[in-house]
Amino acid sequence: MKISDYIIEFLLQKEINKVFGYIGGAVAHIYHSIDKYEDMEMINCINEQGAGFAAEGYARVSGNSGVAFATSGPGATNLITPIGSCYFDSVPTMFITGQVNTYEYKYDRPVRQIGFQETDIVSIVKPIVKYAVMVDDVNRVRYELEKAHYLSQNGRKGPVLVDIPMDVQRSDADIKE
Repeated sequence: MKISDYIIEFLLQKEINKVFGYIGGAVAHIYHSIDKYEDMEMINCINEQGAGFAAEGYARVSGNSGVAFATSGPGATNLITPIGSCYFDSVPTMFITGQVNTYEYKYDRPVRQIGFQETDIVSIVKPIVKYAVMVDDVNRVRYELEKAHYLSQNGRKGPVLVDIPMDVQRSDADIKE
């Protein structure tokens, strides 16, 4: 199964049928997958910040984790204000960002960036989320999504961020239930 399809199926299994976002290249696979599922409604917002606040509103009304998608770089950083709002008010939300391909990511190399709009959003938001992770291994997608969703909903509720590189999104994997 294509990982971007799995992400949408995962959300639907968690009874999340509305997501918010702003299209960008690093989440194009996810957007394509959303279109395959009639039960999933995508609400395109004017910008990523608006998508984050819309996800917060959805979470406050529904009790479910609100979900906002954003592309890499400036798209991801535009989520910082709504992430902070969700953190301070303990609102269960999942922020899912796209990231450059793993083979373009700098990791520990002493350069500013390698990939286009590469940004270490995980390090940037760690002080204002319950959990943040970049999933650079297809075999960890299920675990990381389950963990993030659980943490957003349990204990003191709050935001989580899952950063998923483009090559992971477009990969096929046999994800066991």
